[in-house]
Amino acid sequence: MKIIIIVGVALVVLFILFRIFKAFIKWGILILVLVLVVAYFTNPEELTHFKGLKDVKKDIADELNVDDYKIFSLTKAKVKGEEKIVGIGVFGKVWYFDDIEKSLKK
Repeated sequence: MKIIIIVGVALVVLFILFRIFKAFIKWGILILVLVLVVAYFTNPEELTHFKGLKDVKKDIADELNVDDYKIFSLTKAKVKGEEKIVGIGVFGKVWYFDDIEKSLKK
């Protein structure tokens, strides 16, 4: 009789946990889809990547390449034949890494 009660309580607990996690998963997926849609429509343009780097170095416009991945974009600079990622653009903004000047001078 004791085992039947333990199994019954365990099943009730599992049922309640399943219902809670089901709600979290549903809302989690909804929020993830919403964030991806916002990221898609606010992905910065290529010109935004170039404008931010004009203060760092004037003559790197020919060496820059922007890879667009639809929900984010990467700014790459070609230095001595090697491409290095120097920035990332997402949600309408472009952020450059701290070591960008060092990467471009090498």
